Amino acid sequence: MNKLLLVLLLLVATPAMAQQEGFITVDGGVRLFYRIEGSGPQTLVVVHGGPGFSLESIRADFEPFTRNRRVIYYDQRGNGRSTLIDDPEKLAWQRHVADLEALRRHFGLQKMTLLGNSWGGLLISLYAAAHPDRIERLVLDSPAAPIAAQHRLQMTRMTQRARERFSQEERDLVQDNADWLTARDPIAACGLFARYILKLYMYDPAQPVRIRGNLCAGPPEVVRRSLWANRVIVQSLGEFDVRPSVRRVTAPVFIIHGAGDVVPPEGARDWAMAYPDARLLMLPRAGHLIQVEDPAIFFSAIETFLAGRWPEGAVAVAPAPARP
Repeated sequence: MNKLLLVLLLLVATPAMAQQEGFITVDGGVRLFYRIEGSGPQTLVVVHGGPGFSLESIRADFEPFTRNRRVIYYDQRGNGRSTLIDDPEKLAWQRHVADLEALRRHFGLQKMTLLGNSWGGLLISLYAAAHPDRIERLVLDSPAAPIAAQHRLQMTRMTQRARERFSQEERDLVQDNADWLTARDPIAACGLFARYILKLYMYDPAQPVRIRGNLCAGPPEVVRRSLWANRVIVQSLGEFDVRPSVRRVTAPVFIIHGAGDVVPPEGARDWAMAYPDARLLMLPRAGHLIQVEDPAIFFSAIETFLAGRWPEGAVAVAPAPARP
């Protein structure tokens, strides 16, 4: 067979791999690492969770999204392969919103279709509130709560679940590895912590955690600061309530959430009530990791929404009637 023809056949038969990796330089000289996978007429910008993780926490599990479109991932500032940051002011949520706008401009996107996972759902909502005219569509995947009080409720529920799901020995082990700022091997400490803590996010703790993503990806000194970055970013939000500010967003918004998520399902309902054009799909037997707990529904529902239709079972949420 002609060698040129063979090469062409291999190129056609081989699934699209990462097409591009690189850095965007934003204000203050901070460099944001990005990775592009897939190809197609639609561009989806995926915003990872945490705060404190990297794009590698979800990229492998979200691979199905790359089969029909271009998907842009990026490491948020201070995480993964982006610039290491020690100044708390430079990690404030406003900087993250500005980074997303810089990413939009860099890739020449008039409007963005955004998918935010966990904390990423809160971040893209903050961005949408600041730039409502730049939003095509939003997917809030197991989003962090829109209200500070619900974030505190999540912390309480995590403590309760740890008592229910872990032995005292396991709780001690998690506590011993809960802060790897001083760990000799921060990646190993992070990996041990993640293996146990993910059990708190599962609907059924007896099931294995089958995520392919890596919550501890990045250079050791970046991973070492990941929990510190988490605390700094959350503190920058203050006594937040994002609901009033997203009411100016007219683009369609799809929220998917597990009823068994330790991240309060009440928050998902509040998101659905706050956005003018939003629908919520609440899955009764899923927790926080819907992409691996119920992948068939997860990917089908989001693909339907990205194609311009509301998924089956997604409902508008009306505010509860006021009590007399």
